[in-house]
Amino acid sequence: MKPLLYASSVLVGSLVTAAPLCNNITDVAGGSLPYIDKPSSISTSAVKDLQLALFLKNLEASFSQTGLTNITGWNMSGYPQDAIEVVSKVAAQEEVHVATIIDLLEHYNAEPIPPCNYSFPVNSTQDFFELADKIISVGIGSTIGLAKRLAVTDPLLIQSVSSILTVESRHDAFFRHIEGKSPNPAPFDTGISDIWAYNLALSFTVPGSCPVEIALPTLPTLNVSESTYPRLANSTEPPLREFEWDPAQMTFVAEAGKQLLVGWVNQLNEPVYTSLNITVEGKGMTAVPPGMNGAVFAAVTAQQPDNTDDLALATLAGPVLLTLS
Repeated sequence: MKPLLYASSVLVGSLVTAAPLCNNITDVAGGSLPYIDKPSSISTSAVKDLQLALFLKNLEASFSQTGLTNITGWNMSGYPQDAIEVVSKVAAQEEVHVATIIDLLEHYNAEPIPPCNYSFPVNSTQDFFELADKIISVGIGSTIGLAKRLAVTDPLLIQSVSSILTVESRHDAFFRHIEGKSPNPAPFDTGISDIWAYNLALSFTVPGSCPVEIALPTLPTLNVSESTYPRLANSTEPPLREFEWDPAQMTFVAEAGKQLLVGWVNQLNEPVYTSLNITVEGKGMTAVPPGMNGAVFAAVTAQQPDNTDDLALATLAGPVLLTLS
C-alpha cells in the first residue's frame, strides 16, 4: 500500500504575502486576479468570513496540488486522457482563488490565514477523485453560506464570491462525472454554516500545525457508515446509516437523558430530523430521510432548529458529509 497523501506548508514571518502569481499558473488557470474596484471598507464580520474562506481555500489548493503531483505517478488507466490536464487547471485555479482572497484581506490591512499541514486518506487515483468530490462539496457549501452572510453585511463582495462559487461547481461536476456519478445530482447545492465548514476542514489538518487558529467552536467528531443491519433484497424501506461518537464529550454529558436526533441538511431545505436508535453507548442507527440527493450534511443533536445556523450551534457531534447520489 502506498503512503497517505500528505501536504506541508512553510510559513515565513507572521503573514502570508500575496506573492505575484507566476505566468505558468495564470496561463493554466485561464486568468489571474480580478481587476475590479474594491469597496472602500468592509465589516469586521466580512474580514472573519474571508479569513475562514482562505482557511478552506488553502486546504483545497494543497489537496489539488499534492494530488496532481501524485496521480501523475499513479495508475491512470481507465480515466480520460485529459484527466491530468483538467486536474492541472483545477489546481491552478485554486491557487488564483487563494491569491484573490489574500489580496482582498491585505487591501483592508487584515491578516491572511497561513496554510496548515494536511493529511488526506488517499492511496490511489480513485481515492483522490472520490475525496475531491467531498472536499469541493464542503467548499461549495461553505461559499453558499458565505454569500448568504455577505448579502447582509457586505453585498459589494458578492460578485467575487459568486464568481468563485460557479467555478467550484464546475470542478465538482468534473470529479463526480469522472467517478461515474451524475455531475448534477440535484437542482440546488447545499449550503452550510461557517462552524460546520470549519470543523469539516479540521478533519484534514494535522493537529497543532495551523499557525493561526480560527475563532470558531471545535465540535466533537462524528463517524457515519452504512448499517450492517440485514435488509431484504427488494426492501422499500429507507436506507439506514450508523453514527458513532464519543459519549464522554461534555456536549453529550450536558444533554444526558434526552432523545438524540440526527439533523439532515440538503439543498435549500430546512433541516430534517430523525430519531437515533441507540444500539450501544456512543453508537446509533437512523433512516435516511426521503428526497435527499447530492451532498448531504448530518450532525447529532438533541434539538430541532429550523435553520442551519442554529443547528450548528445545537450540534453535539459532527457534522459529516454523505454523498447519497
